[in-house]
Amino acid sequence: MLSGKRLRHFVLRLTQFCVGIKHNLACFAFVVGLAVLFSFTSGFFSKLQLSYIISTDSEDLLNIHSMKINRFPELLASLSHNFQFDCSASDINLLESITYNDYVIKRVTIKTSDGRQCSSFSRANIQPHIAPLIENYTSNVSLWVAFDSDKEQNLLVAERQEERGSFWVYMEPIVSDTIRNKYCDNCVLSSISSLENPGIAFWRGDAALFTSEPLFTADLADGLRVDTYVKRELIEHYKQQLWLPLFIFGLAVGTFCMVVYHLAVRRRMSLHSLVERGLAKKEFVPYYQPIVDVSSNSLYGCEMLARWQRPGQAVISPMEFIPYVEKSGQILAITDQLLEKGTLEIRKLNWHITKQIISINVVPDQLESPDIMEKLLRILKGSDINLNQVAFEVTERKQFTDLAMASDVIEQLRSKGIDVKLDDAGTGYGGFSYIQQLNIRSLKIDKMFVENIGTTDIKVSLLNSIIAFGKEAGMEMIAEGVETEEQSQYLAEQGVYLQQGYFFGKPMIFKDFAYYCKSMQPQRKEEPIVCVA
Repeated sequence: MLSGKRLRHFVLRLTQFCVGIKHNLACFAFVVGLAVLFSFTSGFFSKLQLSYIISTDSEDLLNIHSMKINRFPELLASLSHNFQFDCSASDINLLESITYNDYVIKRVTIKTSDGRQCSSFSRANIQPHIAPLIENYTSNVSLWVAFDSDKEQNLLVAERQEERGSFWVYMEPIVSDTIRNKYCDNCVLSSISSLENPGIAFWRGDAALFTSEPLFTADLADGLRVDTYVKRELIEHYKQQLWLPLFIFGLAVGTFCMVVYHLAVRRRMSLHSLVERGLAKKEFVPYYQPIVDVSSNSLYGCEMLARWQRPGQAVISPMEFIPYVEKSGQILAITDQLLEKGTLEIRKLNWHITKQIISINVVPDQLESPDIMEKLLRILKGSDINLNQVAFEVTERKQFTDLAMASDVIEQLRSKGIDVKLDDAGTGYGGFSYIQQLNIRSLKIDKMFVENIGTTDIKVSLLNSIIAFGKEAGMEMIAEGVETEEQSQYLAEQGVYLQQGYFFGKPMIFKDFAYYCKSMQPQRKEEPIVCVA
């Protein structure tokens, strides 16, 4: 009989197994569903493939056809010099010779000035039904479509008129006849039309059996257009050929997506567990970046920043873990850990007998919860730091969800002497609306605005607007990201004396910050040295 502990363990493993099966079935369904979805596109891709094949096969033939049409005026002019235009034996022999020697010409018909007609093919209908394609191809040449009683013999016709009479040249449908039976029996239909008379076209075959939209279109010389249609059976044939490859491709894409998804999930899970392990081993350490009052060249205070120091590895940049831990909620435990370490270190500098400020980054979640904030206050009360030397900097990276509660918490903090500053002002969700709704009296100007000082970037104008707003509202302003003397001087000229950035000092470990703090103190013996490492 199973003990209670073993039974619980068995139930837990069984639950994990079932969850795993459910997850694997969902992944399998996604991959197969994507494969089926890709296979449904076989109709689209079959048309695309067939269009490419037909266009490739047709282009050379169309070029030849186009060259022939371009030569119509020249060809007709050269032929007219040899005719007597009297339908004599000489004219008839010449008609037959031209038709026999030129494979592009099916037959030639002459009409004399007195109305007589003769043709290179005596049994042909001399007066077929014709319709105009381009009536004024040149001054004396026009193009027509000839419709014989047999619809399979629709032809392109060129006519030349002159004083002696006129003659008609019937062209063989080279393009349509060449490719109409290439892929299957009578499965390609080519139609020639013109912009001048769009309702007139000629083709060879029963148009009702072919696609309603052309798969291939090409423009020939002087406004002629060739549209190529195919039978639906041909598209269905290519569709069947593409179904399996597309299904396999869909499986491959779905599998790739699942692999990427699992890697991303594993990375998130791995990062989450690594953060949890880092918290357990107290690997998150405070770094300090000085904030200087340039009006007196004195230390206003510092901002405490998070760094992740894993054993045997380089310090991990906050950009690699802060965005994640803010979303996961682990930032709360990290803030507690940093504050515990930071207050123990700062007290060694006799910070409590100065008026210097230590700024601590918080997220909206912390300001929306009295319980979370009370825990931070207990850590601070356990140190020698006066609460009026503490400032919380709330970032705009996350949006407030309960402004009323945040406003109450901020008022409680302010009553205890703790200031709340708006960090990265103007770059996040709430903008300056938070200043009014939360009654914030201090803001930090983001590096994005400061780094454009000395340029023509529009952000300089935005910087000046922020400064003007801060002055008008009587707010304390701190400029972040100051890296050059030019930037520092410009800000000072605008009345922003509290500055932070690499120009004054990078974020540093406590030992280096202690030396920095000491270097900023007056060197006269009668004044106390308050920063002692």
